[in-house]
Amino acid sequence: MILKSFSERSFPCPASELRVLHSGPASGGGTTRDWIARSHRELTPLLPPGRPAILTEQMVGPDGSAIEVFARFGIKPERLPKLRGNWDGLAHTAQVSGDNRNQDAATPPWPGFDDVRIPVVEGMEVCGRLGLARDGADIAKADCLVILPGLLGDNNVVRTHDLGKALMARGYHVLALELRGHGDTYRARPDVSYTFGVYETLDLLAVSRWLEAQTYVRETGLIGFCWGGNHALLTSWIDGTTVDHSGIHKGIAPHYRGIGQARHYTRGVLAFSPVLRFEKLMEDLKRPWSRFEHPAYAGLQGSVKLRMRQRNYPDPSGSLARLIEQELRHSAMNYPSFVEDAVRFVCFMDPPGTPGFDKLASARTPTLIIHAANDPLAHAQEVADLMAWTKNPAVAALILPGGGHIGFPAYATAYYFSLILSFFSRE
Repeated sequence: MILKSFSERSFPCPASELRVLHSGPASGGGTTRDWIARSHRELTPLLPPGRPAILTEQMVGPDGSAIEVFARFGIKPERLPKLRGNWDGLAHTAQVSGDNRNQDAATPPWPGFDDVRIPVVEGMEVCGRLGLARDGADIAKADCLVILPGLLGDNNVVRTHDLGKALMARGYHVLALELRGHGDTYRARPDVSYTFGVYETLDLLAVSRWLEAQTYVRETGLIGFCWGGNHALLTSWIDGTTVDHSGIHKGIAPHYRGIGQARHYTRGVLAFSPVLRFEKLMEDLKRPWSRFEHPAYAGLQGSVKLRMRQRNYPDPSGSLARLIEQELRHSAMNYPSFVEDAVRFVCFMDPPGTPGFDKLASARTPTLIIHAANDPLAHAQEVADLMAWTKNPAVAALILPGGGHIGFPAYATAYYFSLILSFFSRE
């Protein structure tokens, strides 16, 4: 029964159940914070009954500090990893997370999508599945939404296909992207390693520019899940910041000259279940976890160990920190302190021993974080902590009572699709 419940499933949504609201935040719908407050109120009937969600302003108390999120939802955080303590959260997580045993398997064809290669820097292309919306027999002039998978993910995850198909049906072009070291991008360039955001953020900027150079693309938007959500937030930060930001170490800075000039992903950025205290996850995964003690951690460690084996890294284990070190050491940007500098680059919360820094203060495209109170992998408290020092009205957050880790299609299918479609709506 447990194995049957904890399997990836498809979650299409009938058009009759959708509520697509008008004018997303990039189309005059107000600031991102105003827009989500109004839109969530209208979409609330699509959620299961239970405690109400909390929005950005509700995450901060009168003294300016973050509220206690788990107390607000009546959750005991020590029960989040347990099957008996968080069955729904873990089930919803597993139902949309995919099979970690298929990391290097080729993705079967998707009807209506073509394989593409997009140049990002000289001699380097990233691969993806591009689906083009039609206006009768012709390719439509439409916005293109880029979808990023979760940590170590590729286009084999059903969630990506479901969302891409739904977006195309509503008139959007869709690009399901596979970053460096993943999927077809890895198979084309196995010599290029993954840097967890250092190179990939620049790649995402280049992808936006390439798409908007196509005659059929109006503007671009970005959707990321789990670590793909972190990639999306990093892109929102880098799009609007300058090379002298404290999060960009001098060893990385030469690659980031010229940022903050062109605009990218102007339709907006959605980050589902980002792992905001990534350094804590790295520390937690240094010890082994059992599937009974912490199934979410154990599943992630299985993916980490498999990747280390498939890449022929020494002493394969479930340690995410060790995997990151190996991947970074194999990158072209490797220098003596690169691992430490790269971790600082990808972190959004206060890394141990360093002063806090508000990366999203520079975000200029509408940016929305969607999280679940019962997320077993990335605690929702981290979202409130981030919002307590993020004053930028272009950046907003929503914590739903359920959904686990990126399990929103399983938790509230119609709400999930309606929120995404409404966020990017032009009308």
